Amino acid sequence: MDNNIKVFAVVVTYNGRPWIDKCLKSLEKSSTPVNIIVIDNGSQDGTQEIIKGHPQVEFIQAAENLGFGKANNRGIAIALGKKADYVFLLNQDAWIETNTITALSEIAGRNPGYGVVSPIHLNGACTGLDLNFSRQLAPDTCPSFYSDLYVRNPRPLYEITFVGAAAWLISASCLGKVGLFEPMFFLYGEDNNFLQRVKYHGFKIGVTPLCAICHDRESRRGNLNEQGAKIWERTSSLIMLLNILDSYSRSILLFLRERLLLMLKYTYQRRFLALKCPIGEIIFLVTHFNAIRRVRNYHKSAYVPGAQNLSA
Repeated sequence: MDNNIKVFAVVVTYNGRPWIDKCLKSLEKSSTPVNIIVIDNGSQDGTQEIIKGHPQVEFIQAAENLGFGKANNRGIAIALGKKADYVFLLNQDAWIETNTITALSEIAGRNPGYGVVSPIHLNGACTGLDLNFSRQLAPDTCPSFYSDLYVRNPRPLYEITFVGAAAWLISASCLGKVGLFEPMFFLYGEDNNFLQRVKYHGFKIGVTPLCAICHDRESRRGNLNEQGAKIWERTSSLIMLLNILDSYSRSILLFLRERLLLMLKYTYQRRFLALKCPIGEIIFLVTHFNAIRRVRNYHKSAYVPGAQNLSA
C-alpha cells in the first residue's frame, strides 16, 4: 500500500455512549494510520466526554442536531480540505478490524472505477452477517457472492447495487464528481440517494470479503428501530422522486411500484397513509423546486471546494 495515501475517518455521534469508545479505539488501532473526525449532534448521555478522552480525534460539537447526512458532510468537507485521498464513514455503533482500512484502501486503489467500497458487515457479536447487510447481498443485487463463498472461491471485490452507509470508503475523485449527501434527508434515505448519484456519474459500488466491521445494530432500543422504520416509510418515495430528477427513467417505474405496494398494504389495513405520503411529497417537491434544482445542479458538477456550503 502507498504510505502517502491519506485516509480520514468520519464518525457522527448522537447518544453513542455504549459504543463510541470501542469504535474510536478500533480506528486508532488500524494498521493503516487514519485521521479521525467526530461530529456530535448534541448528545445528552456523556458521549462528548468519552470522545474528549481520545485527544488525537478532531472533535466538532454541532450547535444543533444536523442529522446523519449533514453532519457527515461537515466531516467530509474538512477531510477534503486537508487533501484526503479517501474518506471512511463509520457508524458510531460499529468498529473495524485492524486490517479493515488497509484492505479497503488497497482494493480501492487497484479499482479506481469503484467510488464506494464497503467491507463485510457482521453483527454486534461478530458471529454472523448483519441481517440487513445479508439481504443486500442477494443474487439479483450482488451476483455470485453467496455462491462463491459456498464453494470457497471468493473474489476480492464484488459489484453491488446498494450497501448501507455503516462503513463506506469513498474516494476523493468520487466525491469530486458526486458531491456530498443530499441535505434534504435528516435521517435515512441519504445513503440510497447518494449511491444513485454515484451510479449516475459512472462509478461502481463494491463489497470486499477481505475485511469486516462489526455493527451492533441489535442492541438499539426497540422504539428507536420503530422510529427509524417510520422515517424510512416517509422518505422512500421521496428518494424515488428525487432520483427521477437525476434522469433515472427506471426510477419512475420503481416509484409507481413502491406506491402501489404501499397502497395495497394500507388499504388492507384500512389506513390511508399510503395516499397521504405521496401527496405530501409531491407538494413538497413542487414548492421547493428551485432549491431542489440548485442542489441537483451542484451534485452534477465537479466542484469540491464548495462542499462546506451544503454542510451548513
